[in-house]
Amino acid sequence: MRIGTKILPQNRLAMTFALGKALELLQMPQWELALWLQNEVEKNPLLELDREAFVAQKSDFPVIQAPISLYEHLVNQIRERFSNISEREEALRLMECLDEKGFIQEAPENHPLVPILQQFDPPGIFARDLRECLLLQLSPQTLAHTLVNHHFQDLLHGRFKKIKQQMRGETLDCALKTLSRLNLRPAALFRQEPSIPIKADLIIIQTDTELSVRLYDEDLPQFHLRSFCKDALSNEEKILMQTWKASGSWLLRSLQKRKELLLQVGEILIRKQKAYLQQEAPLAPCTLRTLAKELHIHESTLSRALAHKYAETPLGFISLKSLIPPAPDMTAAKRAIAKLVTQENKNNPLSDLEIAKHLCKTNIQLARRTVAKYRKQLRIGSHSLRKHLKP
Repeated sequence: MRIGTKILPQNRLAMTFALGKALELLQMPQWELALWLQNEVEKNPLLELDREAFVAQKSDFPVIQAPISLYEHLVNQIRERFSNISEREEALRLMECLDEKGFIQEAPENHPLVPILQQFDPPGIFARDLRECLLLQLSPQTLAHTLVNHHFQDLLHGRFKKIKQQMRGETLDCALKTLSRLNLRPAALFRQEPSIPIKADLIIIQTDTELSVRLYDEDLPQFHLRSFCKDALSNEEKILMQTWKASGSWLLRSLQKRKELLLQVGEILIRKQKAYLQQEAPLAPCTLRTLAKELHIHESTLSRALAHKYAETPLGFISLKSLIPPAPDMTAAKRAIAKLVTQENKNNPLSDLEIAKHLCKTNIQLARRTVAKYRKQLRIGSHSLRKHLKP
């Protein structure tokens, strides 16, 4: 609580913690926020989930699926292959024994499910070692299979002369070429973690010649703060209820602020990048700093708001950060300005705006003011001065 102009240490700590949680909430992608909100609702007895509304929500909106992981790929195959529940559970347990290469560790030597799992995709998965991994990828009747099966150590150490002496009359070149194409680490073909669906946070719609933006949050849990009767509660219960009420109120306010900020960011971006979104021009010069200043927030807060956020636009599914072009290399930009001035028509020198437009064609995005700043640093006169100084 406030006493004059001072803040008690414990209150300052609470405010710092609340701010940190609000920034964390702002940074969360939609899928993570949905899970986090469900957990918060379950922890707070005064937050009541609008279950019917939440269950009825079905997203018809585009979702980008990240590349499938090895875990997901194998789980799908296990579900298809094993109808028996106990076999399926045992197969899942064996899958947990795979190392980073895709080799199985700590499995009994004659486990009945291992040979079945070794038939799964990718070829070589569930092998016990490198030799078995290679054999699983080869047909038994081939020379390459014979080489691995009977001459593995010689192959491993490059003792090809010894192998040729033992296999007279056999042409090894083709077999060795086959072996060179095999995968030594089956798990490396896949991501190691389960993939996460990427959903749009904003929808940017083309209507006639205008662009409009709306927030997409229908997949988030819908909930409200319940009231409670103080009269039937003890003092301890009242304090606990007040704590839950404060926590629930803070959560609702933070969510509302998050929504408002994302919508404001979307509105500014479509205003600044309207021509780009309508496929009429490249990205206009724009920086995090200028956007943050316009929104009256700190640059780091805006960076958090943009992190892992996506929009469905007339151009397709894009990240919000992709609408902010990277800052151009200052040295390269100055060199390009100097070159343009050198090559310009001396009777009609280029203005700063014209220089900016020429640079834009070469993927150097600079505002007119920045061109003027760099031109002055290069000690190049203005358009009017260069015109009067023509030879």
